[in-house]
Amino acid sequence: MKVLFYFIPTWNQSENDWSTAFPEWYFTTNKMEFDDTVNQLMMFRQSEEKLKAVILEYAPMLRDFLQRQDLYEIDYYSIFDDLQDTHLDNIRPVNPFEFAWPKNAVFIYNPFNILVRVNNQPYAQMISGNLGQLQRINFFKDNKLSKVYIFDDRGFLSSIITYADDEFEKQEFLNLAGEWRFKLDKNGVVVINPLFKQSFKQEKYNSMKDLISEKYFEFIEDNLTEKDVVVLAGERRHNQRILDLPKSGKIIMSIFSNRLDIDQNFPSIEQLMKVDVIVADTPKNTELVQSKLAELNIQIPVLQIPPFDSRLRLGQSQRIRALKLFLLVDKTSTEELELMVDEILQLMQQDKRIELILSGYASNSKSMDKLNYLKDRILDTLRITENDVQTVGTAENQLQDEESQDAIQNIKLFKRIEFYRIDSENGLVSKLNFVRLIIDMGEDADLYLQIAGISAGIPQINSVPNPYVEHQKNGLIVSDSLELKQALEYYLVGLKHWNEALVYAAGKIVQYSSDNLVNLWKDALQLTKKGGKLRE
Repeated sequence: MKVLFYFIPTWNQSENDWSTAFPEWYFTTNKMEFDDTVNQLMMFRQSEEKLKAVILEYAPMLRDFLQRQDLYEIDYYSIFDDLQDTHLDNIRPVNPFEFAWPKNAVFIYNPFNILVRVNNQPYAQMISGNLGQLQRINFFKDNKLSKVYIFDDRGFLSSIITYADDEFEKQEFLNLAGEWRFKLDKNGVVVINPLFKQSFKQEKYNSMKDLISEKYFEFIEDNLTEKDVVVLAGERRHNQRILDLPKSGKIIMSIFSNRLDIDQNFPSIEQLMKVDVIVADTPKNTELVQSKLAELNIQIPVLQIPPFDSRLRLGQSQRIRALKLFLLVDKTSTEELELMVDEILQLMQQDKRIELILSGYASNSKSMDKLNYLKDRILDTLRITENDVQTVGTAENQLQDEESQDAIQNIKLFKRIEFYRIDSENGLVSKLNFVRLIIDMGEDADLYLQIAGISAGIPQINSVPNPYVEHQKNGLIVSDSLELKQALEYYLVGLKHWNEALVYAAGKIVQYSSDNLVNLWKDALQLTKKGGKLRE
């Protein structure tokens, strides 16, 4: 009998600890949605393991999110479906024009939403989701937000938020009949509708967290056995919700760099006593976790398993003439970046085929500052301005003197440099399709970029040894930025070394395939005890 894996993600993007906010379809979050749980669900589904996602957050646009992540058909249990009694498998479209709008309402269409005006005053704003479904209607009174209707992507009104003088007043959570089951007051207290008190153990709860905890405890009592495994996405508020409750089944905590600050928000001793195994995403985090456990005098097995699998989608850089270099700035100091860019500029002057993509994650403001700084510095180095770059096309034929010709050559060189903001997984993978070489000289190389590079068969240059890039196999380990020029020439001059890296990467793709990573998770189960224990 197969083990059943329960994955408890934390896809919370809102300010509170119980709901997941989904922005309008036209709004870019600048945040990578893809995380360890998303890929773990993908891998286990592909390996045909028994799994169920347990969604503890209020997520009326959950199906929309799962569809974007190619997880639409996974089995899941939603706490709020139980709390609201909104179990519904089919999807039914909502036509907002069937609502009781004032007779003199005027509907104004724009590329982003539909505005409703009454007596030439703002009355409402209809907002759609990514798939065109009605997501939200904002209502206004005296030019102030007065009420918000939040719709579930399955096609029903899920909750109503009421405001008074622009301040949150209450949020009522509805069932499929439109009756409120419970409401959240502005003081944070949750009040149960007396009509449905038989479905709850209390008439009031001090917080939404208490209500969710009660329902989750009922779920684990009714469903989990000692053989089942709970994979918990480690996060400060999430840990409290799960690990403060009685334990059932084996618990594996998944540590993901972009979610948990190990130094500041590591679980307490009491919480860790319920954890059987910890899985960390990077070697650095593995060491940090082991160090924290030693400080707390607790024994828990810690394994380092990549949260991302590799899929064979080799890049096509060998099919184009350009030699595109992809340089990530996030974890590299500004001083080192200056040295590296200077070396690359010299090579670009010698070889017009070389192009540079300077990249950083859009959600990281420091990375964006680095890109802006490097852009200004490169312009100064080349003794040109942005205005020169924009106008050279019209004036090029009129400029004949030597100084002008030098400026034109520098402008053409600058145009071979792209400043790329990484704001989505698909965007990054697409950008790597024609990249010849990845450069990430940070002290802790970016894991997602490394796995994406392996999948595309792109050699990588890193500054520190790591499990994913092996020296002179699928990349180079260069400890000093001053040695970068030789490393670049190693892969850009001829195709011998590049082809060797491509062949070796194919082996890495097998090593980090879904099946192999799932087997590592199964190995982790062999290490499980009855929770963490104090060292003797």
